[in-house]
Amino acid sequence: MAISKPSVKLMMTHSNDLFPKPPKVALISIRPCFVEKILSREKKLEFRRSWATESVDVLVIYSSSPVQRIVATAKVVGVTEGSPTALWNLSQEKGGGVPRQLIRDYFTGKKTGFAIEISDVAEFQQAIDPKEMFKDFRAPQSFRYLDAKEYSQILEKL
Repeated sequence: MAISKPSVKLMMTHSNDLFPKPPKVALISIRPCFVEKILSREKKLEFRRSWATESVDVLVIYSSSPVQRIVATAKVVGVTEGSPTALWNLSQEKGGGVPRQLIRDYFTGKKTGFAIEISDVAEFQQAIDPKEMFKDFRAPQSFRYLDAKEYSQILEKL
């Protein structure tokens, strides 16, 4: 009599699914007039002369002077590097929220620039004074990465 082996079902898991990496987060300084357009969903692209070397998943939006508060978060859909003309074309397609001349002026002297496409903008009910949250806070010239603890503190305020 042959002894039958119990059937074995091989199950695969994706460790990335079980232990997802925390999002890469950047605190980004944006002028208040552009923040308003982002919050109204008129502006879905944020333009930068230079951008992060590491991919960023989430932006924490700091409205620069005179507001000087953290006002929202947004999901990064993608980042496009291109000539000012290419970025203007993208702006027309995706909703850049700024006139062509502003893009031309902003990228003067640059062969390429960046357009950060954002979605899922979440505005804070109460804007956050970053000086109360971060020791020796200085507004980033362009952006700065936030660690998981800093991001958690911000999310607690949502």
